[in-house]
Formats: sequence, structure tokens, C-alpha cells
Amino acid sequence: MSDITVTTEDGKTSVCSPYDTTFVSKAKTIGGRWNGPAKAWQFDARDENRVRDLLREVYGTDGSPTDDSDLVTVRVRLADHEVSYRDGADAKFAGRRIATRPGRDSDVRLAANVVLIAGKLPSTGGSMRYPQINAGDDVIVEVRDIPRATLSLEREGSYEIVGETRGEVDVDALLTEREQLLARLAEIDALLPEPEGTETTTQEAAKALGVSVRTVQRWAATGKVEARKNDQGRWIITITI
Repeated sequence: MSDITVTTEDGKTSVCSPYDTTFVSKAKTIGGRWNGPAKAWQFDARDENRVRDLLREVYGTDGSPTDDSDLVTVRVRLADHEVSYRDGADAKFAGRRIATRPGRDSDVRLAANVVLIAGKLPSTGGSMRYPQINAGDDVIVEVRDIPRATLSLEREGSYEIVGETRGEVDVDALLTEREQLLARLAEIDALLPEPEGTETTTQEAAKALGVSVRTVQRWAATGKVEARKNDQGRWIITITI
């Protein structure tokens, strides 16, 4: 989803995403703070995984390149996706706001990549305090460029896939993401204590390592595995766990 971006630098993870009351509420519970000038939510970088989990929970995606490479076009009955009147005059699909009515007597505004396929949108809806879209059952809209992964947020049968687009994977973005993950793994390895070792016989070691006993004995003799000889002159192998 191109309208979601996550960047981490200088100890901060920044998120740009469409406005959603659920995301705002839950972002605060994990220390999120709104940065007005940057127009982004900011978190401690140590909470990046929690932030990405929250994005997937609310929007169905965290904006990863792999999600944006597999897009679908769907058709939905707009009335099926209108939110509660107390949550605003909106209709949402797969974590995206697809339509809104700013005021009771204002025209319904369809979001980018959303087009009216059938039916007619009413010219008024709701009350002055609580405007609503109030689409009839005949109003069908087409929502384009939806990451397939976000469909998990919707009830099966509440949409019809009418098109698929498998775009080219952004190799540079994937390489950058891999470098970030490898760097984080290196940080985790540095923080973890040294693994403890379990001493075992050559037969048990061979079974655990998937090799023959003779191979384990040769590795012990050449120092390829950590080993010592017991009082009977038999090899005792140390396997780290």
C-alpha cells in the first residue's frame, strides 16, 4: 500500500499512514507520538516490530514492497462497508477509506482509485451532527490497487476480485529491508548470552548432527567440533544449543 511508509533512523521509527481512529488509539498505547511538522507518528525504534504488527492489524499491511507487488481490483457494495454513524460519515475497505460525506448535504466523495460502477449516490444523508453516506443496495464501487494481503481484514464474500496486477518487485527496497533486518539480527546476537553446551556421546552427537559416528570422531580429532576424552579414552562431544 503506497500510502503507508515505515522508516527507522536515529533511534526513531516513523509511520505515515491514512488517518484511522483505531490506529491512533492503539499507537498511543505503545508510546506513539504525533509529529506535526513531519506529518508522521513516531515511536521508539525498539518497538518497530510492534508498530508493524499494529499496521497489519489495522490496515492489513505495513507497506512492505512484497505487499505492494501483488495488487488486486475489487468490486463492493458500498453500503456493506459504511462505518457506524458515530465513527464518521465514511466507508472503509481493507483498511482504506474509500468514500466519505463531509456534511449532511454535501456530495459523497470517492477516494483515489475508487470509481462508481452502478447505482446513484444520494445527495443527502444522516443529520447535521452525524452525516452519513446512506448508499442504497444498488450502489457498487470498484476499488483498485488493493494489496492482496489486506483482504484478510474483510469478510469473504463481501467483495469480488475483478482484476489482478503483479507488479515488478522493488529490488532496491527489498535489499534495503534485508540489510535492516540483518543489522537488527546482529544487534540481537550481540545482546544474547553465549549458548550453553550439552555434552553427549559420539553416537548421540552423530544422530543430532545427521552424520556418521566415524565423521563425528574425525571432527573431534581435528578440532572441528568441541570435544574432550573421558577417563575411558572415549570422545565426549559438546553441542551448543
